[in-house]
Amino acid sequence: MATITIFTVDGAKAGELDLDPTKLDKAVRSGLLKEALIAHLASLRQGTHKTKDRGEVAGGGKKPWRQKGTGRARQGSTRSPQWVGGGRAHGPNPRDYSYQLPDSSRHAALMSSVRWQLEQGKICAVQGLEKLDKPKTAKVAKFLAKIGLAGKGALLVSEDNQPNLWLSARNLEKVTVSERRNLNAGAVLKHANLIFTKGALDALVKELA
Repeated sequence: MATITIFTVDGAKAGELDLDPTKLDKAVRSGLLKEALIAHLASLRQGTHKTKDRGEVAGGGKKPWRQKGTGRARQGSTRSPQWVGGGRAHGPNPRDYSYQLPDSSRHAALMSSVRWQLEQGKICAVQGLEKLDKPKTAKVAKFLAKIGLAGKGALLVSEDNQPNLWLSARNLEKVTVSERRNLNAGAVLKHANLIFTKGALDALVKELA
């Protein structure tokens, strides 16, 4: 049984929640986590690489000399890949690197990544952050400092869209805000700590019940 500490916005301990890691996954599946992480990193690639082939480079590409009788090797174009100023042979073209794992695999990888964070003691919860009436970066920064996570990297997970929380945390180093429904294994593994809002934690426990 693992214990999740629940804090107030001021950093004071408000309570604890015991959670059985086996409810998340029977064991941490490293192979599946690797697949999910590779898929996550692939989706982040821009894929805008491009070089010009012989039909795209500048210049007419005329035949430099006649086919026979010069003693030199035959050449068909001044824009062939072996010429200076010629096109690139088999160069890269723009492409989309992203791909999707099956839904069942993505969900299993997410549960396994959360279990891994739970076993490491890197999960906690906070009550009150989802009730910010206006963006307040200092409030979130002070909370992270109080619980000893300032500058250490954290993924803040809310149950629903919290624009004020997102605006409050977007300028903090190594801090990301995500809705629970958008959570993925890659994001969980990328951050050193996982902080649930009380609403998101309650929803997770209800889902696992």
